Amino acid sequence: MMKTYAIVPVKRFENAKTRLSSILDLDDRIRLSSLMLEDTVKILSSVPSLTQVLIVSADKRAEEIATKNGINFLREEKEKGVNSAVESADSYCIKEAADATVVIPQDLPLLDAIEVSRACELAENESKCIVICPSIRYDGTNMLIRKPPSVIATFYDTDSYNMHVKAAIKLGIPVKRLFSKTVMYDIDTPEDALQLTKKEAVAARSLEFIKSRF
Repeated sequence: MMKTYAIVPVKRFENAKTRLSSILDLDDRIRLSSLMLEDTVKILSSVPSLTQVLIVSADKRAEEIATKNGINFLREEKEKGVNSAVESADSYCIKEAADATVVIPQDLPLLDAIEVSRACELAENESKCIVICPSIRYDGTNMLIRKPPSVIATFYDTDSYNMHVKAAIKLGIPVKRLFSKTVMYDIDTPEDALQLTKKEAVAARSLEFIKSRF
């Protein structure tokens, strides 16, 4: 079986979801960040094809959630963005001899274990590949499997879906696209939040919290 490590990069809770400030005050955004991370960790911990789940953050509260859930935590001394966080995790995963990594943001309230497993299966028989699921607007990357972990660099925050696909194609790396509605929905804007109030998810406390604010 493929040795796959999940990487969850987490911003300081105060710095997350600033575009939701018109509908959520700072305390609510901190609460939402906490609930989203709890939901994500619980889902990933239930995926049989994942060897280990790793949270990368400079936030002490993220470390507490990791500890409470028996998840490995990699502390950033200073927050330098998602790509830097993933790069730190890559070094750890390579030392651990991981075959592949899957980068999952914490803000996917419809995420389910079946879709993560399906993505891992797509990479199983490849020696090198990426498996990628875009955001609903096809600009961000909501799931990225890299096999091996160093097969491409990451390009989060810069039209990352297209950047990741182009980087793989340029290197001749097979690209497997996964279009899953449960993975494609994230929470970035008030419009996203409003759309998500119409959705259902199993035991997603973050989704219930959003619904309670509308």
